Amino acid sequence: MIKVVGHGGSADARRLVAAALRRSVGHGQVGLQSRTEPLDAGIAAFVDPGEGNGDIMRSWLAGGPRKLIVFGRPPSFLRELLGASLKPRNGATAFDGAAQAAPVHEFRESPAFVQYGPLARRLGGNAWRRPLQRFDYADEWNNLGYGSIASGQTIWGLGEVTDVPPDIELAALMAAPGRKVGSYAALLDQPDSSTLWFNRPVGPIDSFEWRLVEMFLSSHRADELPAQPVLSEIPFGHDAVVTMRLDCDEDIESARRLWLAYRQWGVPLSLAVKTALLDGEFPLLADVLSGGGSILSHSATHMANWGGSYAAALEEALSSATRLEQVTGRRPRYAVSPFHQTPGYALQALHAAGYEGCVGGNVGGDPAFNLARGGSLAGLPRGFVGQSQQCMLHGDCMLPGGDPLATYRQAFDTALETRSIFAYTDHPFSARYSYGWSNEDARIEAHRKLLDHIAATAKSPLYLGMEAVLDFLAANARTEVVAKDGGFAFGLDNGDKRGACVEYRGKLVEIFDGMHLR
Repeated sequence: MIKVVGHGGSADARRLVAAALRRSVGHGQVGLQSRTEPLDAGIAAFVDPGEGNGDIMRSWLAGGPRKLIVFGRPPSFLRELLGASLKPRNGATAFDGAAQAAPVHEFRESPAFVQYGPLARRLGGNAWRRPLQRFDYADEWNNLGYGSIASGQTIWGLGEVTDVPPDIELAALMAAPGRKVGSYAALLDQPDSSTLWFNRPVGPIDSFEWRLVEMFLSSHRADELPAQPVLSEIPFGHDAVVTMRLDCDEDIESARRLWLAYRQWGVPLSLAVKTALLDGEFPLLADVLSGGGSILSHSATHMANWGGSYAAALEEALSSATRLEQVTGRRPRYAVSPFHQTPGYALQALHAAGYEGCVGGNVGGDPAFNLARGGSLAGLPRGFVGQSQQCMLHGDCMLPGGDPLATYRQAFDTALETRSIFAYTDHPFSARYSYGWSNEDARIEAHRKLLDHIAATAKSPLYLGMEAVLDFLAANARTEVVAKDGGFAFGLDNGDKRGACVEYRGKLVEIFDGMHLR
């Protein structure tokens, strides 16, 4: 079991990190440590720790073997353990973590970035370069999928500027190429323990870098230290999951030509529908369902932030579900947020309206819904799941010259490398707006080239409709993981029988209901 400790730190950070860990290892394998009970787990995550947590860390590590995760400013004990030094905030440590809004056909990144080094390979990483902030469309979307590392003193920002020795530095914070500010992450191995530290109160819960945390838990020194099986987002026997969706904000039937192309390619295409559009006949909805795609709610009227209140969001959720059921004969179980804006009250309203999950997430707002991986959410019942999907395949985001699809190839390659679901979206043309595409032929060709790249890069990709993707995440969220007899037992509630699997001790293992894994 993993115990999450946050005495004296941010309760929000502790809650969000606990939810992220539960998405990875199962709900029952993560507990919140109280002030009164002894810390007796083999793995502990200290979130935004205060100075008083240093003595707890010291005594707990002495009882090894242990794995220690720390997110945020290190207390003095941890600084001593890491051989780290605090650096004063002055001109030498200044950095610019803000990106400008992206012009059409270009992207913008912050001057400051995180640079991973060779040590990251020990945790399945790479020499990743991750700007503190990136925009691919205006100041709203990051097609590479991660959130922003804030410059200010928030749970989404950095702790104190800290340096660790080069031999344990996983990643450095760079103000610009060639100008290091401090350390962003470290990995310290000792005979009876291993410590993973990120200089941010929430760690990398909103980025592909979460892969390092999962590999630390499941495989790093698994023969010597505690190891925790990690539930895979990718079903057994596959190395990628791909899902494509059109958000029907202004039109529906104009998507037919693209749907026909996807049908020819043998790839399901899903629709998220603004139900205020549903006035008349829409045969495409039935065609999409019969072709393995999904129909999701995109609200009733596509208002920003679901209307700005719980009451407005509830009305949008209920009325859109009722209308879709009238038109398709099926009540939608999942929703896609308008503009991908997903405030907490909207999630509560969707759950109250009977939905089972929500897709959203964009770098322009609601940082808590930029999820490194999909699954159950903090503050919501375990059966309700969320998934972030920032990759927006639009003509506006095609790069000039060279490889116009370079960003999208990188997005897929990163998902493949980190065993994350690759989801991307586009919009049907309307009389008002074509989303930067010159014509339908050009749009279809870009989609085809991206799918060609996926087929050429992945060995065994699985193409799914959105509902099937979210059903798999929901099945993972319901999976019971129990420590038993020196291993783990699994209780599965996987209605579609798709191959649930875990990563454990460096291997991918298919799991079944009642299975015991040592």
